Amino acid sequence: MRITTNTASSLREAAPAKINLQLKVTARRPDGYHELQISFLPLLELCDEIELEFKPDQLRVRCAGSGVPQDGDNICGRAACAYLLAARIPCEWIFTIHKKIPVAAGLGGGSSDAAAVLRMLNRHYQALSEEKLFELAAGLGADVPFFLNPRPASATGVGEKLVPLDFKLPELPLLLVNPAFPVSAAWAYRHLDPVLIGPGKPLHGGSLDEIAAQVRNDLEFAVIEKFPLLRMIRRTMFEQGAAAACVSGSGPTMFALCRDADHLNRMHRHFASAFPACRLFPLIFSE
Repeated sequence: MRITTNTASSLREAAPAKINLQLKVTARRPDGYHELQISFLPLLELCDEIELEFKPDQLRVRCAGSGVPQDGDNICGRAACAYLLAARIPCEWIFTIHKKIPVAAGLGGGSSDAAAVLRMLNRHYQALSEEKLFELAAGLGADVPFFLNPRPASATGVGEKLVPLDFKLPELPLLLVNPAFPVSAAWAYRHLDPVLIGPGKPLHGGSLDEIAAQVRNDLEFAVIEKFPLLRMIRRTMFEQGAAAACVSGSGPTMFALCRDADHLNRMHRHFASAFPACRLFPLIFSE
């Protein structure tokens, strides 16, 4: 994970996005949460950047743009508060979030930002063990622990029981299409069809086509039903030859698994013309 120190009073940390090659809801828990079987794929080419300035007796979180909470309402502010309480150190931080990952898009931007804050603070102060840092991350949100060390992984529980994949994925050319409106994760889970809840098979290795055959997201059915634009995007992805097309997380961002870099470039050009209001992110995942 890239981190650069500009001066003694300033740090920067990259916070990558993710997609879920699989999101299977295996059970509903008594506390209202859901048991999951998830495959995480970090996208190191699409990152927010967190800038930290050291200022005595300050704890601020700033982010330009609408839809992003500030200060203590931001998950980065909550992460910083959790760290200072656990480490018993004074607050002296002004965080500035430079957003590139769309907000409430199913790409994990907020969770990744929070994990970047924890990583950056602990690298600077070296006050907490890895186990304690993981505990803080899990208390902030189910996806946050994954972003402490983002690498391809499977997860169970609510997403916090992580196991790195024991096989190497092939190169995966991906086109992400974000329709420029947010979707609440709570809404997606609330509208999950109970019929879909049940056991699934974890991701296993193979060729691009074998990986494509395993792509699944139980949350996408309700999201696609509510937003006809997503159905159009999905249909167009398959018409343009995608090996797989799926919503990431709770959406609304959809990803197409392309055959190779040339196919990715052709699909990017087509979507730029056919869906000009959408944000497009052509990426190639490679381990």
